[in-house]
Amino acid sequence: MKPVAYPLLAAAVLLTAARPPEQRPVSYRITPVLQKDGSRALDVRMRLRGDKDGETELFLPNVWAGSDELWRHAKNLRIRGATSLAGTYDRPVARHRPGARLNVRYRIVSAYAEDPGFNYEKARPMVRPEWFFVHGESVFAAPADQERAARFKWGKLPRGWTVASDLDHLDGKPTTIANLINSVAIGGAKLRVARRDLRGAPLRVALLGDWSFTAEQLADTVTPIVAAEDAFWGDRSSPYLVAMAPLGELPSGLSYHGTGRTDAFSIASTAAFELRQAVRFLAHENMHSWVPIALGGMPEEDEARDYWFSEGFNDYLAAKVLLRAGIWSLAEWAADKNDTLLRYAQSPARTADGAEIARRFWTDSAIQQVSYDRGHLLAAKLDSEIAARSSGRQSLETVLRSQRRAAEGSPELAVALFRKTLRDETGIDIDPDLERYARRGETLLLPADLLGDCARLVTERRKAFTRGYDADATRRANGVIAGVDPDGPAYAAGLRDGMQLVRRESGKIGDASVELAYRVTEGGVERVISYRPEGKDEFDVQHIALTATGAEAEAACRTRLGGAESRHSGESRNP
Repeated sequence: MKPVAYPLLAAAVLLTAARPPEQRPVSYRITPVLQKDGSRALDVRMRLRGDKDGETELFLPNVWAGSDELWRHAKNLRIRGATSLAGTYDRPVARHRPGARLNVRYRIVSAYAEDPGFNYEKARPMVRPEWFFVHGESVFAAPADQERAARFKWGKLPRGWTVASDLDHLDGKPTTIANLINSVAIGGAKLRVARRDLRGAPLRVALLGDWSFTAEQLADTVTPIVAAEDAFWGDRSSPYLVAMAPLGELPSGLSYHGTGRTDAFSIASTAAFELRQAVRFLAHENMHSWVPIALGGMPEEDEARDYWFSEGFNDYLAAKVLLRAGIWSLAEWAADKNDTLLRYAQSPARTADGAEIARRFWTDSAIQQVSYDRGHLLAAKLDSEIAARSSGRQSLETVLRSQRRAAEGSPELAVALFRKTLRDETGIDIDPDLERYARRGETLLLPADLLGDCARLVTERRKAFTRGYDADATRRANGVIAGVDPDGPAYAAGLRDGMQLVRRESGKIGDASVELAYRVTEGGVERVISYRPEGKDEFDVQHIALTATGAEAEAACRTRLGGAESRHSGESRNP
């Protein structure tokens, strides 16, 4: 469905003399409102000075994170202060006297009438009668110049409601429209907010929904991670927000989404999310405050081609910080690397080239994951090479620090700036590796001496992992088992089509060496079915075997693999 062109409409006309004024900040106000049909919407009011040439084009939310036509969730658009309107609904053009005051109003409505579960798209707003959860990309209309100054404030809240956004950190001060768009907001009658001190700065955790943990427990988990990553980059801590919203109960399975912002990150998850599994995920999302935001940013088109950097390098650095800060043990760090190596070795998308990744990233989970894992392993290989070439004086960390400084005021994007900074700082030309692994999709193998005396990198022959049933079809059937392979291990253990999956009791998805156990019901009878999820195929996989023994040796390896604590002082990460 194409955008519908505006009819030319009469608009309110300002009768004062036309005199080009100085540019003032664009102001935005958001108010949660109850509509006549009982649904909730976010009323957005935007005030700005029109362009000096008498014609101002506005851009409604449109494309982000693999979703498009986000403007369809912006209803009842009205523009006052213009003499006429043209363009299309998603890109209206207001004609007006030079510098006229324009008042824009619309309502953001929910993309979901019920809990989305596996069907959630993070770009689309969730606005329920008792709460909302949105990212700025789905909320804020903007003029062409997103570096224009802007202000934000909340309107009158419904009685008993609490709201939270990283825009609260501005405390009414002006910022850019681009920074408003790079935000998250959450609110509702049952929003729970926990507060912590983050090395002198306030950290808030805003939690909606019922979970196996409290907002206080989530805050206790998040705070040391954020503090450790601030220290890693040599930054003073600044006000920070973690916002978490529910995607609903599922008969089985887990689906969660994270989104890093400059001074926040968001989580949207189904009910099976567990805090003990979250440390890696939380570290990754917080690291996005720097990678790639502070390193030059990403291209507007075919962005997924470069996710080996923004996601994969992020994974590598997050693991490094968790080890350095003592949040992870050496064994936990090695287990994370082994999970990455195992997942990568048996990925059906392991050889996908850059063009295929750009084309299928948002529709194929294997394509998504291989972008992370490929970049993670490339970062490990490169970090070792930098250290070897410089006799330990330099690392991937020192290169990225230099890149961060170079990114200030530079028009270059993150990947181009990284290639240049790496070459200037170390003499290493990464282009051959990028051509092989990121563009052509060749299989990346880590060098045998990657970890020195701390661990051996061995190659093992493994059985391929198989659930023995069709997981996607089972999800679509609301947890009713479907597609059981009659020749597979699940069938041999007693799993049958039509059983209701209650939950996974044990096992590790992707690892055929660990027994898998599912609790199911059939005919009102509940039981547990266990089996070794081994497929018929075999493959080779690299595996890290730690060799450091004793407290002194382990401490030395934590220093070598996690790096020394940063002693750099720096700017606050938030402008």
